[in-house]
Amino acid sequence: MDNKPEIGARVKLKTFLGGTIPPKNCDPGENYWRLIGQGGKVIAEVPNSDRVVVEFENPVATLGLHCHNPEPNSLRIKWADLEHA
Repeated sequence: MDNKPEIGARVKLKTFLGGTIPPKNCDPGENYWRLIGQGGKVIAEVPNSDRVVVEFENPVATLGLHCHNPEPNSLRIKWADLEHA
């Protein structure tokens, strides 16, 4: 995505941290590459950052992933890792 998506935009994760394969020995709870292909909605901007907060359609916890944000089922994602859904 060339520009930061607007709040409310429907998006899909195409990469995570610019790639499609997790690093070796990646903690299973931090393997956010498992979300590639998942859709969601941009719910907030992250100030002074190249990230937005994406609320995913499917519960992140069902994949065994940690969710560190106060907003349920959401992660801070680089907008370059997103495409319009």
